[in-house]
Amino acid sequence: MKGKDFKPLQEEEDGGTPSGQGGSRGRNFASELWGEVRGGAEHFQSTKGQLPKGRIRQFFYGAALPFHIARVTLASPAARATYVKVTALQTAFLLAIAAGWAFHAFDGEQEAKKQERRKETPEARAAREQAQARIEQRAHELEAAKGDPAAMKKALTALVAEAVNAGKAGDLPPREAATTAEDAADQAAAAAEEAKEEHEAAEQEARAAEPQADSARNADETASGTGDAEDSLGDQISAIVRAEVEEALRDVPEVNAKGPRIQKEHQKKGFNVDAPKVRNGIFFLGSWEFWALFFGSLSAVQWIVVALSRDYHTVISREACLATGVPPEDPDITPRVRLNVYWLRAKLQRRWRAFLLFLVGIPAILLLCIPLCWFPKSFTILSSLWGFWWLLVFTAAKSDRAWMAPVTRPPWFVRVWSALPALHVGPLRSYAARLARRAEGVAAPIATVERQPWVFAGLALTRFVGSIPPFRCFTRPFIPVASAHLIGLDPVQPPALKSGESPPAHDAGD
Repeated sequence: MKGKDFKPLQEEEDGGTPSGQGGSRGRNFASELWGEVRGGAEHFQSTKGQLPKGRIRQFFYGAALPFHIARVTLASPAARATYVKVTALQTAFLLAIAAGWAFHAFDGEQEAKKQERRKETPEARAAREQAQARIEQRAHELEAAKGDPAAMKKALTALVAEAVNAGKAGDLPPREAATTAEDAADQAAAAAEEAKEEHEAAEQEARAAEPQADSARNADETASGTGDAEDSLGDQISAIVRAEVEEALRDVPEVNAKGPRIQKEHQKKGFNVDAPKVRNGIFFLGSWEFWALFFGSLSAVQWIVVALSRDYHTVISREACLATGVPPEDPDITPRVRLNVYWLRAKLQRRWRAFLLFLVGIPAILLLCIPLCWFPKSFTILSSLWGFWWLLVFTAAKSDRAWMAPVTRPPWFVRVWSALPALHVGPLRSYAARLARRAEGVAAPIATVERQPWVFAGLALTRFVGSIPPFRCFTRPFIPVASAHLIGLDPVQPPALKSGESPPAHDAGD
């Protein structure tokens, strides 16, 4: 009887249905996963001197390690004062550069528009103004037709036709004609909505005088729902207007316009650097090309700032080593703002070596993509994984200890290639040898990562995210210390490192 009663009781606890059991299993899985994540992130505080068990715990242990090192280091008032002063000055300089860059871009755009306006002939200026006035008149007709579907359709058609005629006649450039029509439709919808809201507000005030609270509350809810619907309708109208105008003027070249050209030549070719702007009270983020150019430029400036103030990061890294019990790899120096030519040369050499190591694997990736031709993103995914692998290797190489690690076998990609007899024919026969020769210079860091891949994957992810401006100024001093800490947990590290000695300096350190 107990055995028969157990199953229904268990089903009742799980929800009584298979779906309830599935929900319970899902909750248990999420709880266990969160426990693994939390256990890995908090392992540094609870257990020192050994890696956590499990891949998930190790990954999040490596990802959280720089922050634990920073917390321990900044507990010292002297180290905290130095860190805050250095990072504040670096960030302030970066933000000043970013503000100047953005202001210059906006000011340059406005100046370009002014110059285009100056180049206009009086006839072209008059034609442009008249075209804009006609489009605005059609927008007023659309505004007046609110509430009458037939009249709205007629006014909307007239607005689109007016913008198309202005673009074809050359009174406005095609893109400007579409933008002007869209703005006019937005303004018409906003004006109609404002008038409707005023009318509804007056009705609500009249109802509020009546002693019927429920009726007034229902009126407020109805007005709110109507307002949301009107906003959505206005957005739809403006989108329809722009799409129809652009479609009608697709074959009209910009150079035939008598008015000003608001698009630059490179924008016609698909690279649209549209800066963020506010239009009709709505903030637009701009194009992705703008943000790619913005962060690319800011990253270059950040690199220069870090290169000039590298001595201060070296001092902070040394303090982090002493605070966490890791033998420091950097000498005790007096920091100053300078350009270390030796470091700069070594840095450029490492970048070039990393590029060649990435490039040497491209033929293998292309060969692997042949059976995956049905999956169009295969090359992008495989090349990204290949690049992330080298990010792991050079993250470990941030510590000089990685260059002293013992090497007991070739890298994994050489072993995989050598184990496939089908690839040992023709020009592919010597490819494994070329891979091995290219990887000889970084064999020690590769061996280090192969023994502890998951912790270095987490650390590499933190390093990658921390390279986004201006985060690198805050995270960079702790990445080499975290790498040294992880290498110190490697069970096959050299006896010299086990005894606590500092490794000899290597040009691949940072």
